[in-house]
Amino acid sequence: SHPYQRSMADLMKEIFGKKLFVPTKGQRSGEALPSPEELRGMVVIKGKRPPEPEEDKGGDGETDADRLSSPNSADSSGEEVDEYAKALEKPKHSKIDPELAHLTLFHGCKYSSFSSSIEQPSSHMHSIGETKIAKIISKSKDNPGLWRKYNVKHMTRTYPAGSRVDSSNYNPVLAWAMGCQLVALNFQTCDTPLILNDGMFRQKGGCGYVQKPKSIMGGSRPSSMALKVSILSAHCLPKPNGAKAGEVIDPYIKVELHDVHMSKSGKEEYSCEGTKTTSVNNNGFCPVWKDELATFEVQSPDVAMLVFKVIDDDYDYDDNIASSAIPVSCLRKGYRSVQLFDEHHTRTGPFEYATLFVKIS
Repeated sequence: SHPYQRSMADLMKEIFGKKLFVPTKGQRSGEALPSPEELRGMVVIKGKRPPEPEEDKGGDGETDADRLSSPNSADSSGEEVDEYAKALEKPKHSKIDPELAHLTLFHGCKYSSFSSSIEQPSSHMHSIGETKIAKIISKSKDNPGLWRKYNVKHMTRTYPAGSRVDSSNYNPVLAWAMGCQLVALNFQTCDTPLILNDGMFRQKGGCGYVQKPKSIMGGSRPSSMALKVSILSAHCLPKPNGAKAGEVIDPYIKVELHDVHMSKSGKEEYSCEGTKTTSVNNNGFCPVWKDELATFEVQSPDVAMLVFKVIDDDYDYDDNIASSAIPVSCLRKGYRSVQLFDEHHTRTGPFEYATLFVKIS
């Protein structure tokens, strides 16, 4: 109800204070979205927002009622047209209170097709569930390109399916490849998608924003490349969950490439391939591998992600020790030290000096 919505608006103003981003009329209408610098550290509201009064009018300033009641109306039954015009002139009751609407920057609207969505104001955005991401891409060969074009001036939010009662996640790489800005994940579970998310946004000093590759912004797509990763050694690997006591670990390294490739039918699809090293018995301090090599064919170097996982080889259940995710575009050739992170994506306590020594070629 409107009283509750006004209370919501008042509470947000009171609690968020200067951190609440209040859009201008032009920003609400989509004339120009604020820059990331303007939104940095701000609370942004997304919801349903009724159109501004001027938006209900045509380009010449006439309303539907004005046009229908004009003498030049094409309908011969003038009496019926006049009655319909009077009905249109009645004020429409909006479900959204104006006070709440004026705080809302992004207006959520339903997706039907990108050809029509592109014509909408830039303040209009879509929220698309994970099950629809692949369906939209596979529905038409043009959809990936149209989705990227839409995301140049609009925002898209994707989110996990409600059936994930265990708080697991979908892989975010395909949504990132479409240029989606808000790829929402469940943060309760430290699974591979969350590791990828941490690696993606560790770029730029972890400021929270990552610039899109030129290929996603309308540029040409980079050619595929061969990637070779040699696992040489590891240093100062902790016990599972950073435990101070317990048996010595038997580590092995799993290397995964998360990529987007073109299928035989010409459609873009998410792909994942991986390999693992042998186990080194009773050595978490400085295990060494004999130049074990992982070779990958990277189809989309601008969006692909490389994941390193350190795992303890055990009798019943292999424990995850540490991990690290790195965008392929950030890899540098040569001998490199890879920092490892715990399940909370930090390097504190026993994880402070945990690293992998690898060769990238």
